[in-house]
Amino acid sequence: MMFAIIVGIIFSMITMIATSKGAEKVKTREGYKEYRLPDDPSWLAMAILKENSWESIKSCLTVPEHNVCTDLKERQINSTATELDQNELTPIQSGCCKPPSECGFVYGGMTTWTKNNGGSSKNNDCNLWNNDDKTLCFECQSCKAGFIYGVKDARRKSSVVNIVFCIFIIIFYFISICALGNSAKHG
Repeated sequence: MMFAIIVGIIFSMITMIATSKGAEKVKTREGYKEYRLPDDPSWLAMAILKENSWESIKSCLTVPEHNVCTDLKERQINSTATELDQNELTPIQSGCCKPPSECGFVYGGMTTWTKNNGGSSKNNDCNLWNNDDKTLCFECQSCKAGFIYGVKDARRKSSVVNIVFCIFIIIFYFISICALGNSAKHG
């Protein structure tokens, strides 16, 4: 039993170390963050970015019943750009449901942005943006980076819970051993 607990702790530590490095760069902006993939993505990012993997993930993100961008429309976050800036967006919503701020698009609603003729950006995500609910920025690098950030964050949280649980089990185990030893001495 102790061997299984030790393996669990080691696995949790490896997971925390493997996911602690950024699979994306975070650009903080008022109210939300924008996500970017680094030049050298981690193994987790590489697994997610494989074409077949991303197509499966994208199909889940765009299913009408579970579309992450439809949720924003339902919560009425899209009245003004200032209101958008003041609301917490999930990493996926920040990356997939709006174009990157560096594109300089004009805000028309949460998922409606107009390309500014005077704006120019080297970011390819600006060219990939489309106001169609099934397209939006689901092919953008910022969407993929936001998804990766969400996965990494969930893995980190589960690793912390796993480590705390394992430590609790180890402490309980040692207390039990001590109690058993004391009962054997006196009984």
